[in-house]
Amino acid sequence: MIRRMSAKQARDRFAEVLGQVHYGKNIIIVEKQGKPIVAVIDVELYDRMTKAWDRPFDVLDRIWAKNKARDTDQVQKDVTEAIAEVRAKAGTKSRRRA
Repeated sequence: MIRRMSAKQARDRFAEVLGQVHYGKNIIIVEKQGKPIVAVIDVELYDRMTKAWDRPFDVLDRIWAKNKARDTDQVQKDVTEAIAEVRAKAGTKSRRRA
């Protein structure tokens, strides 16, 4: 459950906020002058979110590792050719449907 509270309430009831987040698995949005400024979330949710955020970059890291010893100009040429090939195939398929 997502709850909202003012920064003053969060400060005055900090131990309660921690309990609601940790044990109750709530998310607390802390507001200042009615505007949200921070979210207090459980560390398990934080871990899941950061792993989901980092996952797409793992693919890039693997690609970089495979190509780090290769000549940059050759990699650029290979990428350009691969893009042209994919675009040509996509154009061929769309013409067949028409």
